[in-house]
Amino acid sequence: MPIRFRVLIVWAMAILPLLISSCYPFQRDITQILTPAAPLPVEEPAEPAEPEPVTLTATVHVNALRVRQAASAETPIIAGLLKGDVITVIGRTEDISWLKVKVPDIGTIGWIWAEDVSLEGDAALLSVPEDGQMAAEPEDAMSAATEDATAEEEAGDGEMAADEEKTDDESMALGDLEPSIAVLPQEVIKGQVTIAEAVVPAEGWVVIHADDAGSFGPIIGQAHLEPGVTTDLAVNIDVDAATETLYAMLHTDGGVFDVFEFPGTDMPVLKNGAPISPAFTITISEMSLSDEQADTEETVPVTTPTDEPLLQVGDVTRHLAIVTTRALRVRSKPETIAEVLAGVAVGEAYPVAGFSSDEHWVAIFFPDIEDPVWIAASLVELRDIELRVQMGRATIETGQGGRLRLRGAPSLEAPIVGYVPDDETYDTLGYSEDGQWALLVGTGVEGATWASVSFLLFQ
Repeated sequence: MPIRFRVLIVWAMAILPLLISSCYPFQRDITQILTPAAPLPVEEPAEPAEPEPVTLTATVHVNALRVRQAASAETPIIAGLLKGDVITVIGRTEDISWLKVKVPDIGTIGWIWAEDVSLEGDAALLSVPEDGQMAAEPEDAMSAATEDATAEEEAGDGEMAADEEKTDDESMALGDLEPSIAVLPQEVIKGQVTIAEAVVPAEGWVVIHADDAGSFGPIIGQAHLEPGVTTDLAVNIDVDAATETLYAMLHTDGGVFDVFEFPGTDMPVLKNGAPISPAFTITISEMSLSDEQADTEETVPVTTPTDEPLLQVGDVTRHLAIVTTRALRVRSKPETIAEVLAGVAVGEAYPVAGFSSDEHWVAIFFPDIEDPVWIAASLVELRDIELRVQMGRATIETGQGGRLRLRGAPSLEAPIVGYVPDDETYDTLGYSEDGQWALLVGTGVEGATWASVSFLLFQ
């Protein structure tokens, strides 16, 4: 047999077992081959996190900046800012012409004209709230001085605006002024109070507020201010509405020139978010009434006393006179030319001794004056009462260091109208007809109130 043939036989015998083994049945679990592999989990894309709202800071670079209710010059002014104030910007209009800001200290949210501040950062990063979707018209003349000039130009009267008459140097000097006001304790003279000094960079107002429980009360007077420094400014006030403490507040003149518009465009001038408004105290005297107010009192005609004799101390009066005006003169006779003996204040109460023949004057019992004195009937309110007149003073003695109830009438059934503490001393006007109750004044309750004599030590 040839050698080549032998080699082929050996080779065939070597590979034959391998071919046979590959055809032998599969001995393991066939499910491992037939079961498809589980698909890999598909990761859903995560929702993008809502970006934090962007806030920026801005610095006011005009003298007086108005914060408006919406992004429009036609909307109401809700606050004011001064040059140098730093504010937080929280939004913008689409065209970035207006910025939504938070007024410092008071937290008011409003809109300002973007060109009047220096913004730190990119305004495009600010969000556009729903109330700022539309581009708004610019607010012409955000500073008070520029606004006044614009109003005069639009009026077409041919007159040059006050600001245009100023030289550049004068305008720059006024713009550097820091708004301020100084006022001292004083007596009201002829219906006026005096402002020692007021400084404003543009037209404005000094506004006098009465006190309301330690805060700003109603406005009782105002006076216009020219740009610059004003000293010894007299302000007419409503003396009848004045309180012991008053507030002198700076306002802008942002609308019609020389017309006080508040509530409206003439808003308070703010410094660090608060009005510039020092408090001061006043006193009311015989000289406090203005000539007009004095004329009102002096129009009471000259009359003669009633033919009936006036009551005397110890008699029973049927009337109590409650003063209804701030300052009322007490006279020796029922006539305007009579001697002025004293002054009385609003809310004070006095027993009535009688009336003039025409009832234009009321005779009252007055402390430390023996005979009845006279006041104008038109300036008091009469209240019915039964009182045995006996002017004096009494000290509260509860014996327990507590407080004594005050009642609206001389009876335990009468309503309680107030309390007075132990050891305090008050003026008394007299007693009830049964002598069990005394009428007290100056207790803090309007008019007069009754207290049991059992708890009073009379002087």
